[in-house]
Amino acid sequence: MTYYYYPNASCTTSTCQLDVGFSESTDRGANWTPGTQIGGPMSLTWLANTTQGFMVGDYISTSFAGTRALPAFALANAPSGSTFDEATYTVAGGLTTTAAAVSATEHAASGSNATQTSSSITDQ
Repeated sequence: MTYYYYPNASCTTSTCQLDVGFSESTDRGANWTPGTQIGGPMSLTWLANTTQGFMVGDYISTSFAGTRALPAFALANAPSGSTFDEATYTVAGGLTTTAAAVSATEHAASGSNATQTSSSITDQ
């Protein structure tokens, strides 16, 4: 699972930093690994200001290629004047996951006819 979070939730617009984290579960969500920071920090003022506040949007996902997780997420850098600098990134080479290996083993044991495909995502 890839997610956005505030390392310090007791902050203000001028002091908040937004990070991107990753965690996995091998038991269908009963327990999770400690979160790992994979992106950030970003200042809130680097993000687009909407009528509902500063946002990265809903641009986040986790895709898998075998046992490698490829999280896709928005990261912002300091704007240049009034021009924002925000793009979609992933972790180079992906993240090795135990959960994907467990899932693949379960599918093989159940006789699943699913075909595994992979795709590649690169930094922009």
